[in-house]
Amino acid sequence: MRKTIKVLAVVFSLLLIMTGCSNRKNDPKKVSEVRIGILQVPNDVAAARQLNYLKVYFDKKHIQTKYIIFDSGVDANKALISGDIDFATMGDTNGVVAMSSKIDAKLIWVNDVLGNNEGLVVRNGSGIKDFQDLAGQKIATPFASTSHYSLMMTLKKYNLLDKVSLLDMDTQDIVAAWNRGDISAAYTWQPTLTPMLKNGHFLITSEDLRNQNRVTANITLVRGGFERSHPELVKGLLQQLNRTHQEMQTDSKKIITAASKQNDLGYNEAKSQIGTSEWLTAKQMVDQKFLTETFQEQLYITGRFMAQQQTIDHAPTKKEISNFVASNYVEELGDK
Repeated sequence: MRKTIKVLAVVFSLLLIMTGCSNRKNDPKKVSEVRIGILQVPNDVAAARQLNYLKVYFDKKHIQTKYIIFDSGVDANKALISGDIDFATMGDTNGVVAMSSKIDAKLIWVNDVLGNNEGLVVRNGSGIKDFQDLAGQKIATPFASTSHYSLMMTLKKYNLLDKVSLLDMDTQDIVAAWNRGDISAAYTWQPTLTPMLKNGHFLITSEDLRNQNRVTANITLVRGGFERSHPELVKGLLQQLNRTHQEMQTDSKKIITAASKQNDLGYNEAKSQIGTSEWLTAKQMVDQKFLTETFQEQLYITGRFMAQQQTIDHAPTKKEISNFVASNYVEELGDK
């Protein structure tokens, strides 16, 4: 694991050096295309895309929208560094990696607070009935992800960090390894969970951790150069995402149907994959001081834990976190 993180740190550093000047070239006064890095999951971006909220907004400004799918935030961070994308959705742990690596980016949105759409699944009949039964087992998870962080916190709580074998796998490889019987446990997210739960069950979910005041979330980052040059477009994109969050609470069937169609899923499957994740509106984030206080404290806790586990070089300070979170966009939307 430490070798993996060191390699990532070197890659990020080299990319930062190589692209230090090029990012400015990607921010002309007139934008012809906005590039959005996405996760292939039924979330707010999928719903806004299917309902043409984003297309209509950017079309009015004569701007095309391009979507690039990433399996994890690691590749999304690399694309932010190289200037290949303007926005990226990822787990908050990869946001901490971006912050720690001093990637020129800002956190502008919380797509969803994770619930049972992410968790630790164990195979039925494996003999794993409680946490102590994990000792000696191989557990797969995508390193540097929210799943990895949640798994590590759980293993530490039950004194299992040195008693299990952790395997760094992307989501597709996790499913393949599960189907082959190579692993009996994995902490991952939807849609990977769906096929695994056919012959497995949860030992713990991110909803359980959320109830223990260990919040994880999917977030949206904007490339720094783009944000500084085009704050009005950042605000406009968030207006469309906030619209889906508002409608999720007033007409969830409409939003789930849109997200399901965008991901070629049945309605019930999309609803199951969204699960108990929370889509906070901008007003709720403001009223709860979520971005200015609650979530920043969680990022601080996450950063300290990741630094202790040597998954990042240093734990971001509270000042670094405050500078990283551009809460002004949500605050402006939430005041209306």
